[in-house]
Amino acid sequence: MNKFKIFVAILICASSFQTGLSQIKENITEAFFTDFKKDNIKAYENLFAESKWVNKSSLETVKIKLKDFLADMGEYCGYELITQKMVGESYALKSFLIKYESIPVRFTFILYKPKNIWQIQSFAYDSNIGEELEEAAKAYRLKYNW
Repeated sequence: MNKFKIFVAILICASSFQTGLSQIKENITEAFFTDFKKDNIKAYENLFAESKWVNKSSLETVKIKLKDFLADMGEYCGYELITQKMVGESYALKSFLIKYESIPVRFTFILYKPKNIWQIQSFAYDSNIGEELEEAAKAYRLKYNW
């Protein structure tokens, strides 16, 4: 009987964890990618539109850099989730592979729920994912099963 109670408790915890992640996905990242298909810079602006804690001048600087960065990538071909991680129930990271004709780009969202509503904490982008993939495949990182 005790094993059954433990099993049920684990299922409930896993379910609430997945529900928390799906709420994050629906409220922030899905809205971002819906906007991103239409206008990538407008999507970035909308991402932080509700945030009162973000420095507006730094947002403008990043917006200009992002626009320049994405300018020669070719056609946007979609996105894929790379990973999602949570610390407790109120702090999360979601990382996506953004597919362009020329190269993949990674977008990383840090999300925070100080009370009842998730908000964007930070956003970063880079094109170093290929280098990291090569590093992960190096011999000293591989596990050997003898």
